Amino acid sequence: MVVNNDTKKEGTMADMQPYHALSVDSIPVPAAIIDVQDQNFIEENEEWKGLTLQEDNLLQKILVEKNCSIRLNHYTYKVKRKQIDEQKELVMIVPEVCGEKHVSDDYSNNSRSAIYESLIYNTPTCVCILDNKGKVVEMNQSFQELFHISDTVLGESLCNQTPLQNQAFINLVMNGIRGVNTTGEEVTFMMDNRRKITCNITISPANYKSDGTVDSVGIILHDITEKKNYENELVSLKAELENTLRLQKTITYKINKRDNEFVIEMAAGELLKKLNLTPSKVIGKTIEEVFDSHHLGKIQPKLKRIWETGEELTYEDEYKDLEYIASIVPVVQDGKVAEIICSISDISLIKDIQRKLIESEQKYKSIVKYSPDNIYMVDTKGIIQEVNPAVKQQWNHISPYMIGSHFSEFIAEGSKHSAINHFEVALKGEASRFVTTFENGEGGKSHVAVTNIPIRVKNKVIGIYGFGQDITEKLKMEEELKEAKELLEAYFEHAGDGIVLLDPEGSVLKVNQQFESMFGWNKDEITGNKITFIHQEDQVGQFKQNLMTIKAGKRIKDYETVRYRKDGTPIEIAFNMNPILNDDGNLIGISAIIRDLSEKKRNEDLLKKSEQLAMIGQLAAGVAHEIRNPLTTLKGFLQLMKENAKDDFYLGVIQGELDRIEIITNEFLALAKPRAVQFSLTSLTTLLTSSVEFIKMECLKQGVDVRFSVEEAEIYCDSHQMKQVILNVMKNALEAMPSGGLLSVQLEKEDGYAKISIQDNGNGIPPERMKHLGEPFYSTKEKGTGLGLMICQKIIKEHHGSLSIQSNVSEGTTVTILLPIANEK
Repeated sequence: MVVNNDTKKEGTMADMQPYHALSVDSIPVPAAIIDVQDQNFIEENEEWKGLTLQEDNLLQKILVEKNCSIRLNHYTYKVKRKQIDEQKELVMIVPEVCGEKHVSDDYSNNSRSAIYESLIYNTPTCVCILDNKGKVVEMNQSFQELFHISDTVLGESLCNQTPLQNQAFINLVMNGIRGVNTTGEEVTFMMDNRRKITCNITISPANYKSDGTVDSVGIILHDITEKKNYENELVSLKAELENTLRLQKTITYKINKRDNEFVIEMAAGELLKKLNLTPSKVIGKTIEEVFDSHHLGKIQPKLKRIWETGEELTYEDEYKDLEYIASIVPVVQDGKVAEIICSISDISLIKDIQRKLIESEQKYKSIVKYSPDNIYMVDTKGIIQEVNPAVKQQWNHISPYMIGSHFSEFIAEGSKHSAINHFEVALKGEASRFVTTFENGEGGKSHVAVTNIPIRVKNKVIGIYGFGQDITEKLKMEEELKEAKELLEAYFEHAGDGIVLLDPEGSVLKVNQQFESMFGWNKDEITGNKITFIHQEDQVGQFKQNLMTIKAGKRIKDYETVRYRKDGTPIEIAFNMNPILNDDGNLIGISAIIRDLSEKKRNEDLLKKSEQLAMIGQLAAGVAHEIRNPLTTLKGFLQLMKENAKDDFYLGVIQGELDRIEIITNEFLALAKPRAVQFSLTSLTTLLTSSVEFIKMECLKQGVDVRFSVEEAEIYCDSHQMKQVILNVMKNALEAMPSGGLLSVQLEKEDGYAKISIQDNGNGIPPERMKHLGEPFYSTKEKGTGLGLMICQKIIKEHHGSLSIQSNVSEGTTVTILLPIANEK
């Protein structure tokens, strides 16, 4: 045995990794691990065992000599040692080096070839051989296909290749070059197409140099991508299954049979809570302990049959107000049922929905069957598929030909285009409504209001329901009603009487034009207000009474009364009030027709006055005729008596009274027959001035001041009659101021008329007496006959003028006379 002391080489051995990272089986030269203290072999590879059989006491020699050599088969081998720890050492037998040539070249080459052949050609997995610098020496076809690389990488660094630039993989390769074995490590590589592959990696030194350092490294890769995917998917499915079982409204039981009893071995599912159960309450219990006797009688026979036959079973049932569906599946092992899996799902909601669907379907069928409207269903091409009984009843002439025909065949020519357009709108998912005309098969046409409703299934229109309502009679009635309404509106708006429509509480709904003209309000001002705006306060009670009469269903006819205009002036009216009732006899409104009686009353007054005047004329003619003859005789004899009498006081009084009787007689004659009137152009200014001068003396006697204002005006008149009128009016004014006052006389021009205003500030005339002024024998004076004012009005009327009186109590009276100016006549 030759012992050598090679410090440098031992330094190289010192760089080797601990033994537990190595495997002596992967060392291609004879190698073993020895226990220095116990002096025995801990581990040996096959090469060591074959070589050391030829050398006796080899262990003892190694332990005694630090650097020793042995000769076997005429070759010298050197023993290399590496201390692993205080007790263990790695020893290898390598050929002795002689010059540039290994003494054991044949052996070494044979060994390397065997390893290559074993790793590359006999291994079905991916294999790659690297030198001690990490460069590719050799690789098999599987390796190239897995990483999409070619032979061009031979001699290149493996870790620089794109798919293999993975830091975890690079670290494993570097460890292999340093002599560290790697087994079972998993590394995931990112490929160019962003696909990931996961490999199980084994890396071990494939050869060593004579100095014991690694000469080459073998890499074995198993593609476990699919396996990992399966594992990940299995883990995910398992977690999902557990979560589903835990959350879904189901119960999953695993049932086994022990001593002829069915025992629940597993229970999971959210539905347990609904039955007031928990897994702990049922797991390990028999079905007799869990279910009541009624339900047990249903379940137990099913479980027995399944256990004996191995068949699957699905059924629906109810338990504690829970509607469920159960699926029972046996688990068979070696041809026998080993356990039973029972899955129970809550179908209460589904059952409710089914019941509601059945109910909805029945309702739908009832609606379609008994609907008075025509209902038909067409497909997306417009072909009629179904019609309801109403179609067959109303259009019995054409209904036998409808199913299978295009809907447009039954529509009048002028309406087809519109109907097809609305059909296309419904096909887009929007309901459409329109009126069309059907050919009813009897030579006539029916007007139909159609509603097209799209039929959707899974958000797709598969057809259209058409709802048609025959409105022929309705349109005819509407046309008739329209005409009637127009006639009523025309009558309402143009009636000679005022018409107002009220609600049941008396508020204005509508008024016509005559009402507006009659009372002065327009409809916008009064609509919605109570009709009491035409009443005075003391008339509201009567209105409420009238309202109660109407609400009782009675009418008020030709009721005469006084109401008031917007400006407060009274108007005499007669009205009829009628209730407006609906079909049920309930009051929905009130109609009031109001007639203006002003003209009628005026005509009645005129007629009355005419009759009075005719009567007075006749009476006056007779009285005047009877009085004038004796009056003439009395005046003659009185004149003779006056000439012979010494004291004429009483004769003067008698003469005055006889003159007054003559004046009254003359007035009677004036009423009895028209006198000859001589019209001439007269200065009204002069006439009025002379009249004022004439009455001034009387004014001074009564303490009445006179205010006089005139403009120049000429009129055609009988100056004697006109002066009589003016003096009569001024005389009446003086008599109204017995204690003095102010008499105002004014003449002015106004719109082609001469306006004479004679005003006093006496006591005035009460309203109730004003309306009787001008009537014969009616006077406000104690000794008046009432004929004077009536004669004045007659004279003014003959002169084409007017006389009006305005008076306020305690303020005085104003008489206004209008006469046409001469140059304006």
